[in-house]
Order: sequence, then C-alpha cells, then structure tokens
Amino acid sequence: MDDARHTLMRHAHCTRARVLKWKAVLESHAWLSVFGLPEQLDNRLYLSYEDLSPQLKQCFLYCSLFPEGDETIQVVVTRVWISEGFIQPDLGASSSSTSLHDEYGETNLWWWLMTIDKQDSTSLRGSGSSRSMLVRRLSLGRTVSVAEWAVLQRRKSLRTLIINSKVKFKFGDSLGRSFSSLRVLYISWSADSDRLVASLSKLKHLRYLHLKETDVSRIPEDVHRMKLLLRIVLVNCEKLGHLPSSITKLAHLRTLALADGTNINVVPRGFGGLSNLRSLYGFPVVHVDDMDAGTGSSSSIWCSLQELAPLSQLTDLTLNGLEKVPSCWMAEQAMISSKAHLSYLELNYSNSRSKHTTTTEPCGDQEANKQKQQEVFEKLCPPPTCLENLRVVGGYVGFHLPNWIWMCAPASAEFKSLRYLELQDLPCCTHLPDGLRCLPSLECLDVRNAPAVKRIGPEFQASLASSASAAYPPFPKLRVLQLVGLHEWEEWDWNEDDSCEGDARAAVIAMPCLEILYIENCKLSCLPSGLANSKRHAPPRELNLYEITNLASVENFPYSVVDLDLSDCPKLKRISGLARLHKIRIQRCPNLEVLEGVPALDTLMLGDTAMEALPGYLQAVNPRYLDLGCSMELHESLSSSGSSEWNKTSHIGKHNITVLLED
Repeated sequence: MDDARHTLMRHAHCTRARVLKWKAVLESHAWLSVFGLPEQLDNRLYLSYEDLSPQLKQCFLYCSLFPEGDETIQVVVTRVWISEGFIQPDLGASSSSTSLHDEYGETNLWWWLMTIDKQDSTSLRGSGSSRSMLVRRLSLGRTVSVAEWAVLQRRKSLRTLIINSKVKFKFGDSLGRSFSSLRVLYISWSADSDRLVASLSKLKHLRYLHLKETDVSRIPEDVHRMKLLLRIVLVNCEKLGHLPSSITKLAHLRTLALADGTNINVVPRGFGGLSNLRSLYGFPVVHVDDMDAGTGSSSSIWCSLQELAPLSQLTDLTLNGLEKVPSCWMAEQAMISSKAHLSYLELNYSNSRSKHTTTTEPCGDQEANKQKQQEVFEKLCPPPTCLENLRVVGGYVGFHLPNWIWMCAPASAEFKSLRYLELQDLPCCTHLPDGLRCLPSLECLDVRNAPAVKRIGPEFQASLASSASAAYPPFPKLRVLQLVGLHEWEEWDWNEDDSCEGDARAAVIAMPCLEILYIENCKLSCLPSGLANSKRHAPPRELNLYEITNLASVENFPYSVVDLDLSDCPKLKRISGLARLHKIRIQRCPNLEVLEGVPALDTLMLGDTAMEALPGYLQAVNPRYLDLGCSMELHESLSSSGSSEWNKTSHIGKHNITVLLED
C-alpha cells in the first residue's frame, strides 16, 4: 500500500507540473504581437524558440545567415557552430575556442544578425541605432559596391562573414586589417576573391575557411600562421591547383575538404603530420618513382597513401584516383584497417571527380590492370567495428569486389556497423557479392552501372544457415534497395521456398524489413515471387520501376505495396493483385491492358504525350482522384461531355487534366 501511495503521489506531482507548464505556455507573451518580429512569422515559432536553451538559440539563429533555399548540409553548419564556440567540440578535440559563457552573455540575440539579400534595401552605411550596433555576424546576399565594401570593412567586431554574392574587391583590400576578429569566413559565388588571398594569413583567430565557386588560385604560403584554423573547405575552386607545404604545420586542423571541381592532384610530403585530422575529403592519390631519374634507390619511391598512415583519428575519408596505385603494398601502407574511428569511407577510381559516367563498353584486355586493382582494393579493408558508410565509385575494373565483402564469411559479418553501401560503376563485375547478405546492420544498398551483371541468383539472398534454430535472415535490416543501370540484367531468381530447407522455411525470410525497391534500366521480365512473401515484418511499400524493357507484369503483392511508380516499360501488359495499393503513377507504358485487383486505389496518375485514346482499364478501377497528362488532341476530346473518351473517366470523382509538351 505504501508503494502504491508513493506512486500516486509522484504521478499527481508530475501531472501538476505539466499543468503548470502548459498554463505558462498559454499565458506566454509570444501569443501577442512581439515588437520587432515580422508579421509573417508565426508566433508559435517564436514560442518554440523561447523554449530553447541559450546555446540552442544561438545555433538556431545562425541558420538565418545562409540564403533562403541554400542547400547547406548539417555537417557544415555544425562545424561552423563549433568554430564560433556555440557548442563544444567532440571528445578529444583540441580546445582553442573561447568559453561558451562569452556567447551567452549577449542580451539581444535577434540583433546579432544583419542579413542583406535581394529584397532588403538596407544601406550598409546605416544610420542612427544601426551605426552603433555591435554586429558580430554578417551575411551578404546581393552585389556589394566598392563604397559599401569600404563601409563594411569598419565592422572590426565581426566574427562571422558570409558572402553569397558579387563583392567588388579591389587590390590592396586586406581581410586581416579590417576583420581581425573573424572566426568564420564563408565565400561563395564571388569573383575577384583571389585578391584577398594574400591577407588570409592575417586572420589570426580564424577557425573556419570555406571557399566555394570562387576564382581563388592559391592558398597563402604562410597559411601556417593561422594557428587556430580548424577547418578548410574548398568546393569547385577550379583555379586552385596545389596546397602549400606549410599546411602540414597546421597542428589543430581537423577538416580538409577538397571537393568537386577543385583541381588539387597532389599533397605535400609530410602531410601525415596533420595528426588531428578527423575529416579528409578528396585526398588525391599520386605515385612518384624517382628510380627512373637515376637514383637507383627504392627509398625514392613515394605514394601519397603513405601519408595517411599516421592519421589515426580519421572519421571520414575520401580517396580519389586509386587506379594510380601501382602495387598492393603501397595501399597497405595507408593502414586503413588501423583507423579505429573511421565511419565514412569513399573509394574513387576515377580521374574525374566532377562527372559520373555510365560505363557500357565491354571490358578491355588489360587483365594485369584488373588484377592489380583487385589486389589494391583487398588491402584497403576498413576497420569493421565502426564503419557505417562505404562508397565505391568512379569505375573500379576488377572482376569482383574484395573478399572481405564479396564472400559470406566471418570477415564480412564482422562489419556490424555498416548501414549504407553504394557500389557505382563496376564495368567488369558479373555478379553481385554474396557477402552483402551477411551484413547485420545494412539499411540501404545502392548498386549503379554494373552492365556485366546478367543474373542475380538465389545465393544473393539465400539463408545463412540450414536450420531454423541457427538461421538468421539475409539482409536482416535492409530497408532500401536500389538497382540502377544493370543494363543486361534479365533474371532475378528468388523463390522464398527454396532459400532454406525443412522447418527453416517458415522462420527465415530474406530482406524482412524491405520498404523501398527501386529498379531502373534493365531487362527483367518479371519480379521474383520471393519479393512478395506475406510473412515479412515490413513488406515493400514502395516500388519504383523505370526503363525495364522486358517487364510484362507486376502481380501478387497482396499485403504490401502502397505506392507504385512505373515509367517507360514498353512491354508491360498487366498489373493485378495489389490489394493495398493506394497510389499509382504510370508514365509511357503504352501496352498496359489490365489494371485490376486494386480495391484500395485512391490516386491514379497517368501521363503519355503519344497516347491517342484513354486506356480501357480506367473503366475497371474507381480511384478518388485522376491526374492525367496527355496531348492537346486528347485533351480536347475529353472536354466534350458524352464523348467516348469522357465516358471512360466520368465515374471518377476528381480530375486534373493537363496538356503535356512533347519531348
């Protein structure tokens, strides 16, 4: 009885606390008009903002510095927050940022931000209170004249400067003299930025440098003077061709990103001295052999992969140009397997990082090169305990992937953390790896451009044991499966009854959690029966089938598919037995004759400019809504009440009929 009484008292106390809290919300001044807030800002948003901690308020407001519609990814924003001191760096980071207390001391967060965009005509010269405003963070979203830039240079208190526009810099402009307190410098789409390079090293307090789509042609040779610099991000800076040797002296550098379009193809020797690096993107693989120059010493052989060996703190790593590695022992020197914190690894075998091409030509006769790439890849095995995301892109020409992922062996099963796997551009692989089914945490598998694959056999999704007591399902957590550009793929052999023996049949279902299946550009004639097994925990709810030239039918998914999207399947004739189908989109499937067994259908979307008459199957279904895109001629025929075409859709309650322009 005492326990029951105490439980009731605790419940009553919690209930009272909740009531008082909601009463405070109801009486909050945020429901009234708040001085300084624009009318279009919903008061509920301000109410939610008021409930944030001071630390999170700063982070939230900081997002307004980026232009509307900007695809700023979370990882970029988070690193800027750390550079500003809003949030503590992760455990083990070098601590050079000022105390969070300094940031919390500000009394009016709203006035921190001065955002200038195309719709804002605020003068940069300012007047009255704006002249005396202590501006900490500034974002420029429109063209800034020479005179306006001169005014801006007086803002010596700036900690963040974001430029997303054309600024008319002139020779002699100095960032160090004008913005000596800067912690974050983010320049995007701005010409004449190269004129500022010489003064970059004078920004003694800079933590974050981000240059995107600029004309910058060099990083200053004295970049090592920026001793507090934590992150350098270079995106599409096409004129930038090399890194200065002094970059190896940036002891606190944690991120270096050489992203798409930046033409840096070599790193300086001694790069491995950057022992605090956590994220390294676009690392160029280069091989130097001075023996041909007459030295005659093997010590003259150098590969940039050697510089990775000391970087034991890496969590994210992208390697470009792996086809240049001449032997597997050089790949082994990178010591990828020893990087105990590595969670993201991208292996790029293409010289071009800005283009993703589809390889459909047959493999050549360079057998030695294929064998070499297989051996190199084998030595790039990441640590299995922490890797979450693996991407192989760009044109790996080996006959198969390395054994640590190819075969269903203990080695592949040890990758217990791997959640995302992308295999792109595999011109010579004739089979998908059987070992993928052993990955216990894999959630998303994306295979693209593997033109030599003609068949996916039962072994791909076969049971991992012969008895129900010992078996666990292949692909136990796979939610999304994408198979794109398997141009010659004709057969998917998957009959769930054949995947295991005896009593294990009822217990083991391959891909039990599959939700989304995306297939594009292949020669399949039908989907496998194993895919429609009703015993799944979460049967596929969404099917996307595009450019499947031989597909004749989609049938018998009675317990699963809710959303079906079909496009450019010229031989498709029949869709039936989808009892839970809610929405279907059919684009350019001219031979489809039967659509039946879809009692739950709510929305039907149909589009084809070559369609001369509406398909007869429309009279066999009763969706709530029809969205039809057709030619002008058919549209005019549908406008005539009582016509044969109009009669095919008259039983459907709501229509949206539009004219499609021919390609």
